[in-house]
Amino acid sequence: MQWEKVELAARMQNYIRDHCMDADFTMDALYEAAGYSRRHACRIFKELMDKTPEEYVRAVQMTASAESLIKTDSTILDIALDTDFESHEGYTRAFNKLFGTTPSRYRHGQVPIPLFVQYPIQHYYSYLKQKEIQEMENQSNTPQERESSQSICTVTVIHKPTRKLLVMYAQKAHDYFSFCEEMSCEWEGLFNSIPNRLETAALMTLPPSLHPEGTTETAAGVELPEDIDITVPEGCTLLSLPPCDYLYFQSPPYEKEEDYCIAIESVFQASQTYRPERFGYAYAPELAPSVNFGADTLTGGCIALPVKKL
Repeated sequence: MQWEKVELAARMQNYIRDHCMDADFTMDALYEAAGYSRRHACRIFKELMDKTPEEYVRAVQMTASAESLIKTDSTILDIALDTDFESHEGYTRAFNKLFGTTPSRYRHGQVPIPLFVQYPIQHYYSYLKQKEIQEMENQSNTPQERESSQSICTVTVIHKPTRKLLVMYAQKAHDYFSFCEEMSCEWEGLFNSIPNRLETAALMTLPPSLHPEGTTETAAGVELPEDIDITVPEGCTLLSLPPCDYLYFQSPPYEKEEDYCIAIESVFQASQTYRPERFGYAYAPELAPSVNFGADTLTGGCIALPVKKL
């Protein structure tokens, strides 16, 4: 029954992602695509997503409008009209209520805002399912059998220069989902709203030198240019990172959203069996953050681990 609910919410998510910016988009069409009554679809969606479909659609549309402010030269009025507002003033009020700043200030200043991220609902439930499967396999399979089940991953050495790190610490979390439970998932949209970031926002494992007492090694962060001038959001800290080499482990793309955890697991398994010493490197987690970029269907899973030359 739970997976039936997940599949219903996923169908609605997919329809919203593909069509909510269409000129002829309607909520009735969304409920028709869901295949259930409006009342039933609303109840299940709110139960799993913590937003009504209307609230979810508006958050997606407002985030798209914020991206237009950065990526296009359209006037704020034109963007407001494209986002189904009748006036510049109405759009500005809604933007300020949702993001805590005005469209003009976001467009012209380095003000991070909590862009809404459409996390596929299958990811969390796939994570729970994968944990059960992994526990059973760890009990029944030999190390050789577990190693033989890995997917092929590419490994690339990338040098990173001196840079800044905008980071959000946790006090209890030790993985992605526990971090989101403690700190909420808004960190990803907030960090990715910074136009000139060097990478996408990611979950990180920090060396002891980079996280203060009372926090865990697990944090969320985004790398920024060394000379960036930015308003540091409340609850975040801006750090300096020295130059460092990284090994990037990248899995192949995948088709089904429920394979999210498999893609992540494959890159972690690859990093555990990879021997960088053969190519003149050694893992150096004490030098810089280890980075988990997550996974999506188009690019697969990706992690980056700091290394030093031997």
